[in-house]
Amino acid sequence: MSVEWNRIFELPPAALAGDRRIPKTVVARQAELTKREQKTLDKVKRLSHFATVQKSTTRILPYADDVRDIQSIVFLRCELTGQSAAYTEMAHVIHACFPNPTVLLFENNNEVCLSCSIVRMSQSELGATVIEEVNATGGFHLEDARFAPLVTELAFESFPQNNLYAFVRELSWRLRLGRLVGALGFYPTCRPADRERLLELSAKRDTLVSERNGIAERRRDRELALNETAKLRIQQREIEKRIEHLIEEISNICKRQEIQ
Repeated sequence: MSVEWNRIFELPPAALAGDRRIPKTVVARQAELTKREQKTLDKVKRLSHFATVQKSTTRILPYADDVRDIQSIVFLRCELTGQSAAYTEMAHVIHACFPNPTVLLFENNNEVCLSCSIVRMSQSELGATVIEEVNATGGFHLEDARFAPLVTELAFESFPQNNLYAFVRELSWRLRLGRLVGALGFYPTCRPADRERLLELSAKRDTLVSERNGIAERRRDRELALNETAKLRIQQREIEKRIEHLIEEISNICKRQEIQ
């Protein structure tokens, strides 16, 4: 599957980079990747430069303060080998290879995933940047009607145009909401006043899901004693109840948006 990404993003023609291939060997060398990180990068069949959002291509102003200096946002297409869907692992490796905020457009057979990084200046190394935040949708099918509102909200003109930081923060936020679609069954939207609360609930849910998955993995250990297995099962059920409660609270926040 080859996705026509600009039908989704509707970026100005000047921002498009022609999908120029980026040699993975060059990326690995310049980023000084470890052997393990190189193996992760090898899961990407083709890495290419899709677009650059900056003042000269979109008229959106750069952003600079004491914490960050954002002159451009780079969009990269990542066509996968189809042998793995470990998007989180791949995203962290690839994002860290670039000093700019980057938007990764993963294509994996009939599935896609979008990931966005926000960077800040390093406090220990002059001129260097470090990743402050990464948000991703997780894998989904573009034909899935539940994700249609997210896809619609990726159009360029729907984002803040005052500066690049505002642009990338909003993009990161929308991708984070996209990650909740699978659990909620819909793309969540809320009032601006409820954003912080929704973000807090989303973070709590992510933590609990990680804990639940860790317990589920431990329960697969055949060497585990029966009483220990029973304890883990009870812990897992308790965590799942807490996740359900968070999802219900998130749904209520989104309903307030509909009523408004």
